[in-house]
Amino acid sequence: MSCLIKNISIFLMTAFFLLKCSRDESNETTGEIMLPVIIKTESQLRDEEYKADSIYGKIRNLDDYWIAFKTIGETQYGYDFGEQEVEIFTDLTIASSDSNRDDAAGIAHGSCKEGIIKIAINADYWAEYSFNRRLILMWHEFGHDVLNAAHVSNERAIMNTPLPDEYDLEIFKKEEADLFSGKDLILFDCNDPYFN
Repeated sequence: MSCLIKNISIFLMTAFFLLKCSRDESNETTGEIMLPVIIKTESQLRDEEYKADSIYGKIRNLDDYWIAFKTIGETQYGYDFGEQEVEIFTDLTIASSDSNRDDAAGIAHGSCKEGIIKIAINADYWAEYSFNRRLILMWHEFGHDVLNAAHVSNERAIMNTPLPDEYDLEIFKKEEADLFSGKDLILFDCNDPYFN
């Protein structure tokens, strides 16, 4: 008798399992598509906000950073940058003959050279940076090459070194305004032999 009960128990468990599997499979064939829940990082959300901006959102390549910087400077802050010889490039090591800095994210080679913008970007850093962080880097290097601004020690200034962490859009726009208006900027002495 116990053998019969055991066999019945095994039969019922098997039937239950097959019935359950059959029901689960029928749900899969209903045509419902299950989308995964994608959780975005703060950095990704911040980048989306920047890319929705009418000027920053047009940036697709390195040259577009200059176009955006120039557009903002000329239309919002009254600059006339005129014609510039622009060369922006990436390299794995950005050390040059006049610099011992191979760990920098970028180096401005056109500081105090009127009409010349020459910026080297460390390709390794660039690949790791978010859109927001790339924008901070480019504004920092344009600050050197176009505005002849030196590094400052303010905690959240674009011209700070090392580069500040990512900014929310409204904070970046405030820092951008400070950069273009010259607030707290220290300018290079372009008469210094280093620049000539």
